[in-house]
Amino acid sequence: MLEAHGYELTPEDRRVLQAVQDGLPICERPYAAKAQELGISERELLDRLRRLRQREVIRRMAASIAHRKAGAAANAMCVWRVPPSRLAEVGCRMAERREVSHCYARKAVRGWRYNLYTMIHARTRRACLELIRELSRAVGIEDFVVLFSERELKKTWTRI
Repeated sequence: MLEAHGYELTPEDRRVLQAVQDGLPICERPYAAKAQELGISERELLDRLRRLRQREVIRRMAASIAHRKAGAAANAMCVWRVPPSRLAEVGCRMAERREVSHCYARKAVRGWRYNLYTMIHARTRRACLELIRELSRAVGIEDFVVLFSERELKKTWTRI
């Protein structure tokens, strides 16, 4: 049996995890459709996923947006140097923007003084840069670096 976080996965746990790891169908009741595929009830599937979540075998269930397919052809990682006393405030303000898909803090290290990272999506590079300038003015942070994505090389998750 496979062990995860001190919890032994049952064969049924593994079957459920394998069934949902590639996503759910786009329909009115995706969990019901997946449960039917597995030959179990929707309630049983949801209960099992809930238990796996409570045991921290899975962290979350979330939608993943294919930004380029959705028309956001320009993607930029913008790293910011934010005073530690303002990190939560600035991070929250940036994360409120719909164009910002990821916003997280990291410790600055010697040779790399940036401690706030934002992933920004727009239709064009120019629109990304305009948004970054707007964010900079709004929060009063002028020390940042913009790193544009050239292409997506890999987008996968842990698999069983």
